[in-house]
Amino acid sequence: MKQRLYAHHLEEGASVHEHLTVFKEILSNLEAMEVQYDKEDLGLILLCSLPPSYSTFRDTILYSCESLTIDEVYESLTSHDKMKHLVVKPDSQGESLIARGRQDQNADNDRGRTQERNPRSKSKGRSKPSNRGKTCNFCKKKGHIKSECYKLENKIKREAANQKGKQSENSGEADVVEDYSDGELLVASVNDSKVSEEWILDSGCTFHMSPYRDWFTTYEIVSKGVVLMGNNASCKIAGVGTIKIKMFDGVIRTLSDMRHVPELKRNLISLSTLDSKGYRYTAKSGGSTITGDAAVASSSLSDDDITKLWHMCLGHMSENGMVELSKRGLLDGQGICKLNFCEHCVFGKEKRVRFTRGIHNTKGTLEYIHSNLWGPSRVPSRGGANYMLTFIDDFSRKVWAFFLKQKSDLFFAFKSWKIMIEK
Repeated sequence: MKQRLYAHHLEEGASVHEHLTVFKEILSNLEAMEVQYDKEDLGLILLCSLPPSYSTFRDTILYSCESLTIDEVYESLTSHDKMKHLVVKPDSQGESLIARGRQDQNADNDRGRTQERNPRSKSKGRSKPSNRGKTCNFCKKKGHIKSECYKLENKIKREAANQKGKQSENSGEADVVEDYSDGELLVASVNDSKVSEEWILDSGCTFHMSPYRDWFTTYEIVSKGVVLMGNNASCKIAGVGTIKIKMFDGVIRTLSDMRHVPELKRNLISLSTLDSKGYRYTAKSGGSTITGDAAVASSSLSDDDITKLWHMCLGHMSENGMVELSKRGLLDGQGICKLNFCEHCVFGKEKRVRFTRGIHNTKGTLEYIHSNLWGPSRVPSRGGANYMLTFIDDFSRKVWAFFLKQKSDLFFAFKSWKIMIEK
């Protein structure tokens, strides 16, 4: 088992999730065998099992942490793998969930203003001074100054758009929805003339929305309801239904209560709806990507993992039994694929073969002797013995016991017993 631990490596292009699953299984088996490892050593073993393409990631983990643990490597490697899948732009609808906002563009604008105001600056690698404790003179909120106020920037953008009377050239720019008293829904407006097929996580819309009628698996026409946009425009809701989207790992998820808005330019997934259903999501500042923990985690399981999970939850049910439950719609609409090897099923279905009862017709003592060596003991005796050697006479049932410190003392104990009974 130790050899498996040191020989386990991740191949280029292989699944990180499967690599971590096998690694955890090996550690569980070692723990059951009472083999102890330091958490820092396990973290180093896991880092060394990564291919050369993870060299930058490995160096970052090694030099950024004072004390390395296996849990930190697990968390960092899982987050790194999720980001690799989310950053790649999909070729078809629903391959990944990408949320675009103002942060990335504002960050570029801030950097541009800094370079214009300080063209002679030669400083490199210095962090921006903290604005903690400062108050904005425009919105009266703490944590930033007026030049960095996003509400002021949005106000300037809206005034410029109203004066020009046309849409902004920047695609995917979202305006802020501040306060509306009328209308059924609220959604951030998207300034783009082309209809996109990618899905966007939106914290401003109230429900999931899509402009594509042919994507709906169930559909119900409605006669009422409008969507209020950030630029005060309104769009009519044509219907309500469900849409199935394919995640980046191939798992198909169903979005219910989806609003069909033909005039919409983007497919929007409402974060408030996900939050009301018990999902969690995190947003990291300084970037343009929002990763939904619950939305991604609930969809990051492959078909093999889902099958294995149902197999364990149902008391290690057979593959045919799970297929029958899936056909009846009792497994949340999830399909069942071929069940991989389950070690627990093999051990659980084993039965102990009984030894045949031996019949010995002895007529005197020492005609037939039973001998057994027991050990090693987890706790040594007071005399330091770890093994016990016994000799039992089949006729008289007399027992001789010898306590040994080492297993190699067996032959010497046997010779002592032989000399003793021959006298």
